[in-house]
Amino acid sequence: MDREIVEIEFTPEERALIRRYGYPFARIEQALAACRNSNSIETVPIDVFELERLIGDLSISINDMRGGATQDKLLDLCDRLEAAQRYGDGQLDRL
Repeated sequence: MDREIVEIEFTPEERALIRRYGYPFARIEQALAACRNSNSIETVPIDVFELERLIGDLSISINDMRGGATQDKLLDLCDRLEAAQRYGDGQLDRL
């Protein structure tokens, strides 16, 4: 059974935050690793199940923090991921 895929654009900083705080599935980790050295915005395909789990994992990391710039960045990233999940569109220029 194939699951729906959402293509999401990530900045280098967002990709680093996901690797550090998101505990991504192997497929997401491989896609992030493929563009690890890129300083550009990169598109990463994520299936909806993995996207839901990624949002949950990032939310847990956010809740474990006590404020600060990193928490704010993670909150913004989660908002973007939730919008991508809801609308099926992960492009940065849509926000």
